[in-house]
Amino acid sequence: MTVSFHKHGDFFPGTGDICDVGVSRGKYYAVNVPLRDGITDEAYKSIFEPVMTRVMETFEPSAVVLQCGADSLNGDRLGNFNLTLHGHGNCVTFFRKYNDLKLMLLGGGGYTARNVARCWTYETSLALNVEISNRLP
Repeated sequence: MTVSFHKHGDFFPGTGDICDVGVSRGKYYAVNVPLRDGITDEAYKSIFEPVMTRVMETFEPSAVVLQCGADSLNGDRLGNFNLTLHGHGNCVTFFRKYNDLKLMLLGGGGYTARNVARCWTYETSLALNVEISNRLP
């Protein structure tokens, strides 16, 4: 089962339309959620949580691999979304409420190095339930 929240549009590789639901034995094991430019934390959360709640209820996975693409953060050189670290991190927080779920986080995407580093650091802290300081050593 794969679920993808991504930029909507006609660009390489040409996949990810809402109608792309898998093929053959994998039919209905793919969910695509194409999004428009400029999406905010609140709008993203209002889509992400209901979709993922339904997927979790229906599929009942024992493990989730969450690929955290930092190109959706505001200020990314190539991305056109408007998510903050907290809005982006909400995806990690969402899965933490499933106590028996094995969760693997993967980085990905992101074309502004300092945003990527901050994003992955912050989301690692959320996964570990460890508060980190904004102070640099």
